[in-house]
Amino acid sequence: PFGTHVSCTVEMANINAAVDVAVLDEIQLIADPYRGWAWTRCLLGLQASELHVCGDGSVLELVEQISRMCGDDFEAVEYHRRNALRIEGKSLNGDLKAF
Repeated sequence: PFGTHVSCTVEMANINAAVDVAVLDEIQLIADPYRGWAWTRCLLGLQASELHVCGDGSVLELVEQISRMCGDDFEAVEYHRRNALRIEGKSLNGDLKAF
């Protein structure tokens, strides 16, 4: 009851609460024909003073256009992964203690 942060799926995001900062991850799924509505709802409806939108750059132009149409400021910042992603050679087989 005393938490100051909320994490949830886009479908469960509360667009009726005002917040200082919101992070909308996996924004490229806005183009998904089945779940894209949820990202659109959050992008347009989250009442955040500052909204950080993260994900694949394939929808950068779309997100910028939507931001400008709404009269919002827009700044694109590209981050580079410091380490390469690496697939492990063997599975944990569900044993998280082996992690």
